[in-house]
Amino acid sequence: MKIKFLIAEEIRPEMNNKATVIGLFSDDVVVMTSNRPKDAPPEIPDGIDRLTFLINVSEIPEGLHKFKGQIITPTGEPYNPEMTLGEETIKKGLSHSIIVQLKPFIVKNRGMYKFNVYIDDALTSLPFEIR
Repeated sequence: MKIKFLIAEEIRPEMNNKATVIGLFSDDVVVMTSNRPKDAPPEIPDGIDRLTFLINVSEIPEGLHKFKGQIITPTGEPYNPEMTLGEETIKKGLSHSIIVQLKPFIVKNRGMYKFNVYIDDALTSLPFEIR
């Protein structure tokens, strides 16, 4: 099995297994620029307007597969509840793309995150960093 992982501001699915990508981060590092109002109370966390993940799975056995995922924070806590990412019947030689958009993406802690992807309950951790 082969997995590709992209992070962008926005990713939209298109016909013929293509995607339109806006604001692609060049690697697995998301650098936050502060647009926080000076008078914002300190208890309100920083955030990113939207963060979108594309997970492409290829070289996967033919047949029905179930997908789910969860983001883990730098402190090891779940960022969100486990997400059902659907199920798909994969035909031989084809890949499957999953697009997950979080709008907004609240950043309580900067550091290394993990996007845990489960394919038929097999775990793959996809690390990314927020600076």
